[in-house]
Amino acid sequence: MKKIIFSFLLVLALCINESRVFSNEYLTYQSIRFNNFGGTLLRDFTSDEYREYYNRLGRRRFWGWRTFTVMNQEPVTFQKETRYIITNQGTSPINKSYHFRLTESTRVQLSASGNIGISTSGAVRNFNLGLDASIDGSVSHDRTVTEEERVEIRMKVDPNTTLSVAVYGEGYVTNGVGKYYRFFINARTGGWEVFVVTTEYFSVIKEVIDEDYQR
Repeated sequence: MKKIIFSFLLVLALCINESRVFSNEYLTYQSIRFNNFGGTLLRDFTSDEYREYYNRLGRRRFWGWRTFTVMNQEPVTFQKETRYIITNQGTSPINKSYHFRLTESTRVQLSASGNIGISTSGAVRNFNLGLDASIDGSVSHDRTVTEEERVEIRMKVDPNTTLSVAVYGEGYVTNGVGKYYRFFINARTGGWEVFVVTTEYFSVIKEVIDEDYQR
C-alpha cells in the first residue's frame, strides 16, 4: 500500500489513554524500537548474556544488592496499539469524528526475571527488597502527575483509501542484572528493567488501498 499525502502526528506531550497502567504493560506493545543500535530489552537477554553480566557483578556482599546496568536510559520509540482502521471501498467519502482524552504524566513500568520480584500492592509499583534504591534511583521520581484534556479529530476517508489511528510514543529503558545477598549467601538472582514512557501521541494515516487487497 502506498502512503499518500495525509500523514500527520498529533504530538501532544505525554498523552495517555484512559486504561490503567500495569507494572509491565509495555511488554504488550505492538513494537518497541531502540533509537541506538544494540539496544536490548530484558526479555531478549540470552543465557550467554546473563552469564556475562553476572560475571560483572563483582564479589559477594555480606548483605544487600550487587547490580550491573546493561542499558542506561536508552531512548526508544514504540507503537502501543492500533485504535481502529476504516477502509472505504465505496465511491463517496466517509466523514468520521474521533474523541479521546489526553492525560499528561510520567509513567514508570517495571519488569523482572529470575526471582527478583515486583511489589504490586498499592498505586505505585516497586522492586522488592529495596532494589529501586540500588539502581541509581531509576524509579525514584513522580509517576502520577496528571492533567486531562478532551480532544476531537474530524477526518474524511476518501474513496479507495484506508484510514488508521494508532498510538505511538517515546521513552527510555534502563535494565540490568542483580544478586541479593544475606550473610554472603545469594538469596535472589535475576534481571530488572525500568521502562519510562515520556510521550505518547496519536498518528492518523491515510493510505491508498492496494489493488491486490480489492480482489
